[in-house]
Order: sequence, then structure tokens, then C-alpha cells
Amino acid sequence: MGGRHLTFEVFGLLQGVLTMVDRETGTMWTHLDGLALRGPLGGTRLAMIPLPQMTWGQWKKQHPASLVLSPNTPFQDRYRPVRIGIFQQDEARFGDSRLPANTLVVGVEVRGQFRAYPLEKLEEALGVVNDTLAGEPIVVVYDRRARTGLAYSRAVGGRVLKFSNNTLSQGVELVDGETGSRWDLLGHAVSDSLATEDLKFVPSFISEWYGWSGYHPESTVFGGP
Repeated sequence: MGGRHLTFEVFGLLQGVLTMVDRETGTMWTHLDGLALRGPLGGTRLAMIPLPQMTWGQWKKQHPASLVLSPNTPFQDRYRPVRIGIFQQDEARFGDSRLPANTLVVGVEVRGQFRAYPLEKLEEALGVVNDTLAGEPIVVVYDRRARTGLAYSRAVGGRVLKFSNNTLSQGVELVDGETGSRWDLLGHAVSDSLATEDLKFVPSFISEWYGWSGYHPESTVFGGP
């Protein structure tokens, strides 16, 4: 940020959502979109990169030489099970009532507009939804097996593509109807005429509804109120 590397640590909660502080400037940031909320860097924003979750088998196939972080560290007493999508009374105080507080959604942002895609709705659509947000044609993808969800622009090489799921037995493999090209969860074309193309990542990630709606109350909901 600004030509220097920042080091982050946990700061606290804002409407039940994690906030961070950087050691170098003492600025407080939200992890939801990397916005500096207050401090010397207030108002600036970290760049967001896609972070798909996947099974070890999927990762190993793509990155066979990958290293694995050892769980044997001096901090084992701080590890705790991760519980997402499960009702917690203290979290239900935040957000709004359009969805149950701990409903899992893929939250998507395009040019200052926000939309939540409940995982249940994405599953009903076989893991792939073609939509438009803030005038941008997007595709929202959810792989139930890998438990990953994110979005990309459908505009590629001057045309708009429409995607569907090419497999129903092994998670999600995108295929576009215009060229028949296949795409992986990282947005890379892996076959046919668009094999050198990449889909442009649209800021998106899986969140619990209470956090997403608490931080983005103006968000719309796909397939709902």
C-alpha cells in the first residue's frame, strides 16, 4: 500500500464482523472489502484478489509441487473449529431480516452496487447464475463440493458469454454457450477457442448474511426480497 508492505493483525469486531489493524500505521481496516475505516490511511482500500476454496485433490492436480502449512506450530492452543452458517444469538443482532442471520451468500460488488446470492439459490441453479449488476454482465459460481463461491465478468474479447455447468458429478466446470470453451474455478479457459483467455474477477466472496447486510444494507438479494 503506497509502496510499502503492511503487516496485519486482529483488531476487533464491527457489527459482528472482523476488523484488522496494520502495525506500521495503526490504521483500522475491514476484512470484508479491505477498506481503511480510520487512521492515517483512512479511506484507502486494499486490492481484492480471488481466493477460491477447493479440495486438496483439486489443488494438488493444479499445483503438484505445492507446500502445505504444518499444523505443528507453537500456536496450537489458539486453533478452534470454524463454524459458519450456524445460528449464533450474538450475530443475529446485526444485518437485516430479509434472510436468516447466518444464511451463507456469495456477496458481489460491481461499481458500488452490491448483491447477495444465497448458496441455496445457487445450488438450485446447478452452481452457475448468469446475471447483470450495475450494468456489468457477470457469472456467479458456487461449487458445493469445494465450498467455494465467487463471480467473474462475462464480457470476454468484446462479447458477452453465457455460462452453464458442464458437469453435475464432479462439482462445477464452466462452459460457455458461444464458443463451447471450458473454464475452471479460477476463471482460466482450459480448452477450445478461448484457451488463452481469463475471466475478469469481480469482487466477491462467501459471507454470512448478518455481516454482508450489516456492512452493505443497500444490497439486493438474488431471487428474494
